Amino acid sequence: MTVEDLKNELLGKEYPEVVQVGAHQKVVDVAKFLEIQFLECELWKKKDITKCPAHYRLMQFYEATRNIE
Repeated sequence: MTVEDLKNELLGKEYPEVVQVGAHQKVVDVAKFLEIQFLECELWKKKDITKCPAHYRLMQFYEATRNIE
């Protein structure tokens, strides 16, 4: 999934106050989390995006939230 795909899927939605992404990861400020991860992805652009830690975190967040209405 590209960064643009992730932006389309994740931005502009409402999320619970706390999102449990994994056994050892909770997101307590979703807006700040998304802002920082997308910024990090922008800075990584000249390299393979699939190796970017922020892209990996966004993918995990997407998987954890894709069934949230």
